[in-house]
Amino acid sequence: MFCGYFAAVVSPFKGSRLDLVAFEKYLAYLITGGISGIVVCGSTGEFVLLSPEEKLELILTASAIARGKVKVIAGILDPSTENCVSLMRKSENFVDGFLCICPFFLKPSQSQIYAHFEMLNTATQHPIIIYNNPARAGVGLDFETFIKLCQLKNIVAIKECATDLSVFVRWRAAAESFGKKIDFLAGNDEAAAAAIAMGAAGAISVSANVAPVLSQRMYAALNQGNMETFKALRDDLAPLHQLMFEEPSPAPVKYALSRLGILENELRMPLFPIGSILQEKIDLWLQKIGLL
Repeated sequence: MFCGYFAAVVSPFKGSRLDLVAFEKYLAYLITGGISGIVVCGSTGEFVLLSPEEKLELILTASAIARGKVKVIAGILDPSTENCVSLMRKSENFVDGFLCICPFFLKPSQSQIYAHFEMLNTATQHPIIIYNNPARAGVGLDFETFIKLCQLKNIVAIKECATDLSVFVRWRAAAESFGKKIDFLAGNDEAAAAAIAMGAAGAISVSANVAPVLSQRMYAALNQGNMETFKALRDDLAPLHQLMFEEPSPAPVKYALSRLGILENELRMPLFPIGSILQEKIDLWLQKIGLL
């Protein structure tokens, strides 16, 4: 159900307000670039700095522009189960699925994490992608909780940020042994190619915002067994993955997109634009790859 390269999209700002004109131009760039889908209001979208009204506005705008052309996934990232359910119900008719993280900051127990996802499962008829990112959330799934969650009807995929890539084999195989196919999506760009080789169905990517064509071509080459093309594209993209996280995300990707003339290089405090040294590095990569 969820395969290929998905862009974890940024939230464009202009004068501290959402820039929906730039958002339309930006999504057109991704769609034309062959991206499989977009995730709106995720980590890269500065979701913690958006009001509930802004989140819904971005989701509805993305739906109007992109749904039917690519999959539109809404980030439902809030430590409050009640807030998650509220946003899901408001956006239910406008998206193809939801990306839901383990409740962050609170450090809930595994039974509380399960109860959270169980309630989200009953609140929608749409597919749910679990976002397992302990580094950001402060807590993650253990194996037993993952297997229990796989039994829920609407849990169909997981964005996995594990550094242990054997998870993409072991956990996937375990889910299948219980009769449930779960799409694994790599959550770390630097490990995405290896994760796909280990059985991941694709990636939810920051780098794909800048280079959607190269990202999708790399994915296709690997799946088609065209290893020479895959290796060349993997190596072309490798420096970008590092640059996108050399300073706090999404500042680097917003700078790159501003250099492509797509949106303003604007973030919300406490984030601010990247320094001149990283700017020069990104410019050099864009020039080398032919995007600038």
